[in-house]
Formats: sequence, structure tokens, C-alpha cells
Amino acid sequence: MSKGLLITIGGNIGWSESNPILMEIFEKADEFDEGKPNIGILPIASQEPDKSAKRYSDIFKKLGADSTVLNPENRSEANSTEIATKASEVDAFFFTGGTQLRITTLLGGTELLATIRKKHDQGTLISGTSAGSVCMADLMISFGESENALMTGVVELTRGLNFIPNVVLDTHFTVRGRFPRLVHVVVENPVSLGVGLGEDTASVWDIEKKEFRVIGSRNIVVIDGKNITHTNVSEIKADEPLHAEGITVHILSDGCAFDLAERKPWFPENHH
Repeated sequence: MSKGLLITIGGNIGWSESNPILMEIFEKADEFDEGKPNIGILPIASQEPDKSAKRYSDIFKKLGADSTVLNPENRSEANSTEIATKASEVDAFFFTGGTQLRITTLLGGTELLATIRKKHDQGTLISGTSAGSVCMADLMISFGESENALMTGVVELTRGLNFIPNVVLDTHFTVRGRFPRLVHVVVENPVSLGVGLGEDTASVWDIEKKEFRVIGSRNIVVIDGKNITHTNVSEIKADEPLHAEGITVHILSDGCAFDLAERKPWFPENHH
């Protein structure tokens, strides 16, 4: 069986059952339980998890899905047989927004995460929005505002859940002006592809096919450091400005796709 897809959303999803991103999540869940899929909602990142879980439960109900809330309050609960069993019975996973470090520090190394990973290996969809997207990659931005992000020592990184290798994700990308932040990360980590997700826009990842496609109302910006020929990041001190040559930027929108192996975009008008 093929690995499941991953849907990473840039935040502020349009709240309508006709939203193509939400419909995509429902349809992928429906492939496992045709007619009445059960979507596991993980509001771990949120400071108001009950409110966040209800919001998504209500919208998925309108689409025709049941939901199970998976919200361990501590690592002991995340390691419990009870919550791992609940997770094993759902047809898709959805991580809400909030603070990404809450997800990685609570779930990392637990039975709940092991169950989610096993289900994903068996074909189950994992999706998330905002912080629930950022944590999906192997490298994760944990702190750093964009205002001074082209100075060294401003952006802090940590490990994500590693469902998407060699990628770093950022969300609310254009609305919050996060281009400098993601450029900084890519310059320091050119092996990682930077993917900036616009609001109400998602990348649908097929890891086995080494590609993602774009759905939604705004843009996705891809920042590639593979062809960087010069940078000063290894010579300068904290709070000094960096420079770099050879950064490649692609701007994608609904219907576009990206080949991760070739590091090349495909556009609707030439993608046959």
C-alpha cells in the first residue's frame, strides 16, 4: 500500500463546506470509509483546544464526516494505549493551528505519534493548518519574526515531525511578510527546500511520487538554495546582515505543481 498524502495549509481556511481544501481532506478520508469517514482532530497546538476542535468538527460534520478529538494534555496521555487505539480507528488526521512547539514537544517519541506514522505508512491522510502544517517537515521554524530576519541569529530552528523530508514550511506567508524569514532558513540550510504557504492555500504532498500540487485562493512561494554560489553566513557574527547569491524563487498558485526530485515547477498551461 502507498503512503498517505499530506495536506499542509497556510492558515485562515475559508469556512465553507464548498472550500476545495476541506473537500480534498474529506474525499481522502472517504476513500477509507466510504459514506461516513471519521477524521481525527488534533488541537494540541491551540491555547483553546476545545474551541478549536469544535470548529473543525462542525465543518467536517457539514461535509458528512464524523470526528474524533485526539487531545492529550501531557506526554503521559500521548503514550497511553487508550489514545493510540483511538488514533488507529480514524480515517484521516487534522492538526489545528496554534504553536508548533506544543505539537513537537508533546508528541515527539510517543505512542500516539507512532500510531499516526504507522497509519500514514498504510495510506492514511495527514493534514494540518498553520502550526499544524509547519510541524510536518523535518526542519521547523520555532521562533523568529520577519522584521530582522536577514540578520544572523534571529531565526531559531528545531526538528519537526519529519513526515516531509528536506523541506521547511512557513505559513500565513505573504500576509505576514515572512519571505525574509524563509530566505534566511534556506541560505543557512540549502539542502532544505523552503515552501511558504499563503492563507487559504494548501500544498498536497505525494512523498512517494516526489511532488506536491497546489489548491486554494492564494500563492505558494518556493525558495530553493540548491544553486547558491556564495554566502557569508559562516563568517559573520550574530546580528550582522547576511548576503547570498543564486537563490531561486518560484511562485505557484491553484493548479500548479512542483517536482521535488527535479526541483522544478509545473504550471497548468504546460503540465500535461
